[in-house]
Amino acid sequence: MEDTHRSQYRLPWALYEALKAAAEKNRRPLNAELVARLETTFPQLSVGASAEARQLYDTVSKLSLAEVMTPAELTMLAERMVHIVSGRGTK
Repeated sequence: MEDTHRSQYRLPWALYEALKAAAEKNRRPLNAELVARLETTFPQLSVGASAEARQLYDTVSKLSLAEVMTPAELTMLAERMVHIVSGRGTK
C-alpha cells in the first residue's frame, strides 16, 4: 500500500471506545471507521475525490429514496430495518 501512511496515534479511552463501538455497528474494522469519519471531515481528500466523483456524490446525496426505489422496495427496506432494530437478527 504505497498510498497509505502507517501511524500510531493516542486517543482518549472514551473516544477510542466510541470509535470501536461505531466500527462494530457499521460492520467495518476500526481503521476503516476512522478513515470514513476523517473523509467526511476532509471530503476533498477522500479516495476517488475527482471532480466527477464529487459531482456524482452531490447529485446522489440530493436524491430521496423515493426517486430511486419503487414503493415495494421501500416497503421491503422499511420492514428489514424494523426487523434488524427489533433484534430479530440480520437475516
